[in-house]
Amino acid sequence: MEASGPELRLEAASRAQAEAWALVLAAEGIPHALVASEGRFAVAIDVDFGARAEALIASWTRENEPPARAAPEPEPDLPTNAGIWIGLALAAFFAVTGAWSETSPYFARGTADARRIVNGELWRSVTALTLHSDAAHVLGNAFSCGVFGTLLLRRWGVGVGAWILLGSGTLGNLATALWHGSQHRSVGASTALFGAIGALAATELVRRRRQKLGWSRAWLPLAGGTGLLAMLGTGAGSDLTAHALGLLAGAALGLLSARAISERPPATAQAALAFGAIGAIALAWFAALA
Repeated sequence: MEASGPELRLEAASRAQAEAWALVLAAEGIPHALVASEGRFAVAIDVDFGARAEALIASWTRENEPPARAAPEPEPDLPTNAGIWIGLALAAFFAVTGAWSETSPYFARGTADARRIVNGELWRSVTALTLHSDAAHVLGNAFSCGVFGTLLLRRWGVGVGAWILLGSGTLGNLATALWHGSQHRSVGASTALFGAIGALAATELVRRRRQKLGWSRAWLPLAGGTGLLAMLGTGAGSDLTAHALGLLAGAALGLLSARAISERPPATAQAALAFGAIGAIALAWFAALA
C-alpha cells in the first residue's frame, strides 16, 4: 500500500484480484476507484476509509483464497525381506548350473553374448541375470540382492519391485549388447542390482521434489547412486558398461514408476506381478533351452 495525497492505493497482483476487491468495497458502500497503470492494478480509497477497507479485503482474502496444499507424505516402506529370498534363489540356481563352463548348456545358451543378442537371441538378456561365473560371484550378488533388492521391494512391493529389478537388468544387458555389438559376453545379476540402486535413487528424487525440498537436496539420491557405482561397479573384473547402463535403466524405470503409480498396488496385485516376473524368467529359459 502506498499513499497518494488524500487517497490510499491497495496494490493487487492482477486485474482479477483488483476487480474482486472493488466488488467487496462496493458491497460495503466504501468509495473507491480501480486504477490501472503500466500493467499494474490497484484500488484507490479515500484515506478516511483506509483501515476499514484493508480489514475487509484481508477478511475476504482469508475466506476465498485456496489453502496451501500440504506436500503428500510418502508411503511407508513395506516389511518384506523378499530380496534375501531372491538372493537365495540365485545361489540355489548356481548349485544347478555350476561355475562357468564352455560345455555347459546353461552357459552356452544363456550367457549375455552381445553378438547373439543383436542377432535376435533376446532371451539372453534375461537368462544371463541368473547365471554366475563362480561361487564368489554368486555369493557377492546374493548378498547385494539381500541389501539393495530388499530396499527396492520394500519401497515398491514385491510385484512392482520385481519387475523394476528384472526390467532394469534386462534393459541394461540389451543396451550393453548394442554398445559393444560383438565380442562381449557376461553373466550375473549385478546389472539388475545396479538397476535397483538407480531405481531407489530416482524414486527418492521424485519423493523429495514432491516434499518441496529443493533441487540441491533432491538430486542427492542420484549423486549417491553414482557414488555407489564408482565404489562397487568398477573393481577388477567388473563390467563397468553393463553396471552403468543397468543403473541408468533402473533410474528411468524408477522415475516412470514414481510418476505413473500414485499408490502401491494391493497385496494380491503385487503377488500376481511377482509370479509374472518369475514366469518371464522361466519363459526366457524355455526359449534358451528349447
